[in-house]
Amino acid sequence: MASMVIAAIATYCWMKEGDGSTLVFTLASTGVFLSIVSFASRRLLFASLATATMVAGVIGLSWLKRANDDMSLHAWDIVVFLTTPAGIVARWSDRRNEVLATSAIAILLALALTIAFRADRTRLGRVWSLAALGVCALTTSFAGAAKPAQGHMQFFWDDLHLTSFYASVGEASEAIWRGGLVAAAAKPSGAPLIAGKTCAPSDKPPHIILIHEESITEPNIFPGLQYDPGVMPFFYSDDGKLHRLRVETYGGASWLTEFSVFSGVSSRAYGSMRNFVQMFTAGKLKEPLPRVLADCGYYNMMFTPWAKAFMAVSRFYGSIGFNEIVDRKEQGNQRDNERDRFFFGNALNKMEARLALSHQPLFLFIETMSAHWPYDEVYMPEVEVAGGGPDTPPQMSEYLRRLAMVKMDDDWLRAELALRFPAEHFLIVRYGDHHPTATLPLLGEPENTNAEETHFAADSLAFITFFATNGVGYAPPPLPDLDVVDVGYLGAILLDAARLPLPPSWRERARLMTACEGRYWTCPDHDAILAFHRQLIDGGLVETR
Repeated sequence: MASMVIAAIATYCWMKEGDGSTLVFTLASTGVFLSIVSFASRRLLFASLATATMVAGVIGLSWLKRANDDMSLHAWDIVVFLTTPAGIVARWSDRRNEVLATSAIAILLALALTIAFRADRTRLGRVWSLAALGVCALTTSFAGAAKPAQGHMQFFWDDLHLTSFYASVGEASEAIWRGGLVAAAAKPSGAPLIAGKTCAPSDKPPHIILIHEESITEPNIFPGLQYDPGVMPFFYSDDGKLHRLRVETYGGASWLTEFSVFSGVSSRAYGSMRNFVQMFTAGKLKEPLPRVLADCGYYNMMFTPWAKAFMAVSRFYGSIGFNEIVDRKEQGNQRDNERDRFFFGNALNKMEARLALSHQPLFLFIETMSAHWPYDEVYMPEVEVAGGGPDTPPQMSEYLRRLAMVKMDDDWLRAELALRFPAEHFLIVRYGDHHPTATLPLLGEPENTNAEETHFAADSLAFITFFATNGVGYAPPPLPDLDVVDVGYLGAILLDAARLPLPPSWRERARLMTACEGRYWTCPDHDAILAFHRQLIDGGLVETR
């Protein structure tokens, strides 16, 4: 009977959990669990049934999580569940039927395992279990090192629920070792940073439009690249200068850039857990940028081309202070990469309706998508715009075509703002979230390289994009005179550009930006960054569990 159960588990893994070293890793990891239970119980049938129950539980819970949040089960979910009663209460209120059904199944399985434990008359020698544990543990280690890196798209792996969960155990263990999700100094070295007092701007602040320019970087960072110079005004701020931004992801994982912008904390501070940072920090950031703006009287709206369920968008963005999340369904986009003008038009219409009801200042966060890959197909071929010169790699030439359209739509937005709202004042802040994958050949990588497989150093040109501030009926102040600014400081720059009073935690970010010469995680005085995180934690502004 035990052999049949073990064979069934192995067959499932063979059919669903990949191949090669990935399959070996998953089978060996399952064997580790089986060996531990058999060592503790000395009952092989019970151990095999307990392992089957664990496997079924991981798959079932992962399937439920993917259905609700578009992500697979992570080991940190278990840590949160066991250590945060509030999380259990939240799940109870949000998905009561699922919690009841899962609890009922768990009780029935516990009863079945109790019966199996008592009925199993076999007594396996512990030496055999220890030997199996050693073999499986070593195999897990070697296969884990040999299998393909999961990268930042782990939660999109089809059906690899067990593999994904097992791989996450190391990430969760790393977070437990450092004492929580975010790296911080072990001891306080300054007074805790607490929430600021009520914001009281001296004048009516401008409406703020923060534009997430998908997959955009300046073409002039690549010497010798031939492009239409007419696109370059798009990258300039009203102070007449180009300002460069250092992000923390290449070719994808926009949520990492967005997290750093809104939280004012580097995603790199979360170690290997950073790929899941939005999922595990929902409700745990007490003074993110949108909440600071809300305290200053702003009404916050987000416009996203994705559904609200995508990566639990509504949970994270709702928790950081957005009043409205206008998603794919409400915007009516037929494809992910609608032209930027489509999203701008939706935002303008919403803005018009809102201003007809209230004089409250507005903060709009707009995600664009037209410059997103793939670049091996012509985007809107009916639009005649310049691409690259004759020696430009084909995908880069296509990116440059799209960049020309991005500039056209940005010009259109500014013209529409002035036309529709002549009495209003607007601050527009734009940033490139990461490079387009079309830059791979210019970075010394083959054009068909998967973005998941790139390993660029933190100082690489691969992480340099741009940010800019422009006004419509409003004159933004000059921006910091720094060669490159890390993305974690962009929120402080935005608040200063809007001439809003900065709370203590954001004033400290502005100070660190100058002291660290624009660097955050790679600040020469890295201890100052860790001390800052400790001040945030001790002041209750960042929760680490």
